[in-house]
Amino acid sequence: MLEPYRVVEVLSADGSEFAPPEIAARFQGRLFTLNQLEQRGVRITGAGAWFLANAQDWQLKLEPAV
Repeated sequence: MLEPYRVVEVLSADGSEFAPPEIAARFQGRLFTLNQLEQRGVRITGAGAWFLANAQDWQLKLEPAV
């Protein structure tokens, strides 16, 4: 849980559209541990990372920071 991750994309639940800038900006340019993401309201599941905003689930694409 201490490994840092970068959010590379924030997409709609079906992956067909990008999140509005005000949602994507919450995660841009920073590194987060999984615990830090959970503290910011992100649900970490076996299928991915999800964030609820604007009455919609958004899928976060995570990559380990190198």
